[in-house]
Amino acid sequence: MTGPRGPAFGELDRNRLLAQAADALRRGALLEVEEMSRRVLERERDNPDALNFLGLAALGGNRRREAIDALKKAVGRAPKVAMIRCNLAFAYRADGQHEEAVREARKASRLDPDLVAAYTVLGTSLADLGRPADALEPLTQAIRRQPTLLRVLVALAGVLRALGREDEAAQRFREATDLNPQASEAWTGLGWLHVGQRRYDEAVRCFRSGLIARRGSRWWPADGSPLPPPGPPLAINAPKLSHDIEQLSYLVERGDLPADFATIVADYRAMKGEIERVHGEATTVMLSQSELGPIAESYARIVHWRDTPAQPAGVLGSGWDRREIERRYAVPPGVCFLDGLLTAEALEALRRFCLDSTIWNEVGHNFHEEGTRRAYLGTYAGDGFCCPLLFQIAEDLTRALPAIFADHRLTQMWAYKYEPRMEGIGIHGDNAAVNVNFWITPDEANLNPETGGLMVWPVEAPAEWNFDDYNKDRKKIRRFLESAGVAPINVPHRENRAVIFNSDLFHATAPLRFKEGYENRRVNVTMLFGRR
Repeated sequence: MTGPRGPAFGELDRNRLLAQAADALRRGALLEVEEMSRRVLERERDNPDALNFLGLAALGGNRRREAIDALKKAVGRAPKVAMIRCNLAFAYRADGQHEEAVREARKASRLDPDLVAAYTVLGTSLADLGRPADALEPLTQAIRRQPTLLRVLVALAGVLRALGREDEAAQRFREATDLNPQASEAWTGLGWLHVGQRRYDEAVRCFRSGLIARRGSRWWPADGSPLPPPGPPLAINAPKLSHDIEQLSYLVERGDLPADFATIVADYRAMKGEIERVHGEATTVMLSQSELGPIAESYARIVHWRDTPAQPAGVLGSGWDRREIERRYAVPPGVCFLDGLLTAEALEALRRFCLDSTIWNEVGHNFHEEGTRRAYLGTYAGDGFCCPLLFQIAEDLTRALPAIFADHRLTQMWAYKYEPRMEGIGIHGDNAAVNVNFWITPDEANLNPETGGLMVWPVEAPAEWNFDDYNKDRKKIRRFLESAGVAPINVPHRENRAVIFNSDLFHATAPLRFKEGYENRRVNVTMLFGRR
């Protein structure tokens, strides 16, 4: 085929460029993949292989909509190529379009009944939709065809856990860690199994093993553990870098990091300037280890960790009436709050853990939504937010309020830390029975004491909505709440205040106005109990 102008474009030229794109993809050199693909497409604008590579490069760069567009075109040109259709399914799943992912994965598995990737994305997408029973068969099919595929073992174990088949889940997770001791997701899965059995010491050990495998650095744990191998490109943006500059500077000043770490802080400032110049203040981009340059050894790694044991004298404050909290929660739809949740000692220990530990590595929530600038960093139990004190808080709370928590076990735990100049989490619901949200930042950091906390709408998400509907589809949620005609309950921010509510209720971060400065950043802790 020839282009509209220029010399003939021969089969050897095309195949050479496509081979270079494939090699670059294996190396994670996404810019090279894109360049080689576009050179083919300049001459053959509908070449399905080039469109496929272009889509995979965009997907690796977190440009999910671009990836979907390119892969849809590739499928249109090569509708019977199972792997291209499977890649489209992966892109749909990455974009949260799980029903579409299921549809394309089913088609790919029919085109090629031995394509393990098709069964994998089908099973994981069904699990994402809250359908573990349906996910079991395709994941089992995948593992029959490739018994040592790590990500399938972990996904299958997660589905077995969701189905209550905990012994089988533990067996699969252990198979994964035997295959690769640095299988961080498998260690995390084992950790959650131990949490469900209230074996918190074992849970912390497993979470720590996963954390070392995912986030270890030459500064931590400094016990000879192997460093994580170079991974895929990492998400990075200006809000994340701003936080890291503040935290690392704080740790250097306190003597918790060596003085020469100041040079690394300067490298972070240079990277932040470049990101803002090229991409803007709140745009997330994906950078490889080589593109991270001098911050690659420390970025998104644990370089400092504060050990935070359980408190020998207990953690719950004595200034709130436990029976009164249960009575208030029992009034539908189930919302109450209390002040003085933790003892002064427990609160200070938790604040130190959150200030000092470099665990704030989830940056996917920094985005523009409906004209609102949002920026906040997350840390989850399986990725660093897992000290013994936190499990003690969860356990003591469930024992103190049995009428609320009944037999509900802790199912997830995280914390978010916010930019003082941007907004927080939009309206959503959570996949749980009971939600506990509490704040640990001092009151003097909040510039508007009438807000800065949580907005809770006293209406439940429809029972037939799936996770994407009630957690991510903000437009659908807003239409539903407008039709319900209900106003949100405003619970203003207070240090050591907890809000306990029915997780079916929609909620959002209230408008924020906090002081500048690292120690003034708003931090909220969320614990989920039971299942929706």
